[in-house]
Amino acid sequence: MTGADGVVVEVTDASRIIVLNEAIAEIVVSLGLKDSIIGRDATTTLAALADVEDVSNGHDISAESVLSLRPSVVIGDTRTGPPEALQQLRGAGIAVVIAPEVWTLSELPSRVSLIARALGVPKSGEDLVALTQRSIEGALSAVGSYASVPRVAFLYVRGTASVYLLGGSGSGADEIIAATGAIDVGAFNGLSAFTPLTAEAIVQADPDVLLVMTRGLDSVGGVDGLLALPGVSSTRAAGSRAVIAVDDDLLLSFGPRTGDLITRLAEILDTFSSDT
Repeated sequence: MTGADGVVVEVTDASRIIVLNEAIAEIVVSLGLKDSIIGRDATTTLAALADVEDVSNGHDISAESVLSLRPSVVIGDTRTGPPEALQQLRGAGIAVVIAPEVWTLSELPSRVSLIARALGVPKSGEDLVALTQRSIEGALSAVGSYASVPRVAFLYVRGTASVYLLGGSGSGADEIIAATGAIDVGAFNGLSAFTPLTAEAIVQADPDVLLVMTRGLDSVGGVDGLLALPGVSSTRAAGSRAVIAVDDDLLLSFGPRTGDLITRLAEILDTFSSDT
């Protein structure tokens, strides 16, 4: 098969799998292959894989750690690196499959199908795609109208690393926000996927609601710390303490739970809309 990196890979054994991405891990588990996963990267925090060995240092995988587990197949995506580590694994005869990144709902099926084919369970992949698509379609059809359409800002924050970004077009969150019928203020204002979170930018956007990831919220000291960031305190969201935190392993996963995420997020946004 050909991976998203254009490399042709022959997978002959899926009994010992290493997953190098949270969303990929969720797909492999949903395909019924959890017991075959023997390694994961640090970004994979699914509770079901808590006891599985970590083979990365931050976002960089360790070729030595991977090789020590004797995997039959390693699955990453186009962000997986460093390239030297992937080359080392392939040089050692390990099947390394690179799946595509997914930032929109329409791209979701292709990643599931590729992973299922790589692991020799194409029918399970078709079933999972169908189930996920039905869930998403059901969620989209159930989204109602808001009393006042919420204007949402997705903030990607990692206080411990001094990373503060405002999401825009192509962040992935813009797709989820749009699916709920709300407005992503970053995309609305023409911002690229992730731009520096400046006081001027967030004040100009003036969102009604702030959307963050749970670990990001923890890294800035919770809701109080988030609302104290420069400019954030001057927004309408700060005035009503309208903050929604979604698990890191769910918000941008574009996996089997995406339909449930859309439904729940729309429900929460509706409560803020009603309050307004």
